[in-house]
Amino acid sequence: MKLNTRNIALAGVLSAVSIILAVTRVGYIPFFAGISVTIMHLPVIIGAIVGGPVVGTIISLIFGVSSLILASVSPLGPSDVFFTDPWVSVIPRLFIGVIAWAVYRSARASGRGWVIGLGVLLSGLVILLSYNLVVGQASLGPLIGVVVGALGLAGVGGIIWRAFRAHPEELALISAAVAATLANTVLVLGALVMRGYVPGAMALAIGVANSPLEMAAAAIITVAVVSAWYQISLRPGGSTV
Repeated sequence: MKLNTRNIALAGVLSAVSIILAVTRVGYIPFFAGISVTIMHLPVIIGAIVGGPVVGTIISLIFGVSSLILASVSPLGPSDVFFTDPWVSVIPRLFIGVIAWAVYRSARASGRGWVIGLGVLLSGLVILLSYNLVVGQASLGPLIGVVVGALGLAGVGGIIWRAFRAHPEELALISAAVAATLANTVLVLGALVMRGYVPGAMALAIGVANSPLEMAAAAIITVAVVSAWYQISLRPGGSTV
């Protein structure tokens, strides 16, 4: 996809938003075990949906580089030292925009039928996580596992029910936001594990604690912002994204 004047301007504005979120620390909310819940990826998601994968990748790069620089010169906590490694702070973030764009386009084209497959996948992940907690060594593991499993499956059911009631455009936006946010979490935590900075069990705990909040925030803000953008950009012949 070529960069036209509109997309260059869009990339510039959203990159500026990303930098502001980074410098003011609004984009990083301290939450769990020294790790921050981040909304820094939201300009990436919005840029990719509205401007395409190239715009999303440019903003992703800004996101990753700002994370690296801030971790080097002004760390928020002890875990920030890990983000001075570009394999953790930059490389995983480059995929966020592409994933957001691909999921959005696929969801728009395929209707609601794929939601059932997503429900099966999410249910499987919940059951796997619950099982791992139940058989874990912690004394409260079985109880926590059962609670996580019950709440998780109820949550998946709620998501599927809401998805079938949603407007197709809203469903596509939510899907893109959730998929890109999950990709950011999995890729960054995976990089931390692969580079030997944190054990897998800790990465799993951080992901379980942080992901729901990040995905919810991403879905709400993405739908609000992109829906407003579409209304402004509508023309008699339709709107191109």
